[in-house]
Amino acid sequence: MKPIVYIRCGARTKATGQPCKRRDVYANGRCKLHGGLSTGARTPEGKKKSALNGFKKGWNKKNS
Repeated sequence: MKPIVYIRCGARTKATGQPCKRRDVYANGRCKLHGGLSTGARTPEGKKKSALNGFKKGWNKKNS
């Protein structure tokens, strides 16, 4: 995805409500720090791998 020129990120801070000052905005209206790059897992293998995130170390994957 290429950045849209001269548009600022639409994200706001929790404390003051000030908008993000970054201008490298992607098609979804957010910069790379606020979710402009990640689209999540798309393949069945990637979805299965991401579903295992958060398991404790040493957990036997065979049991999941």
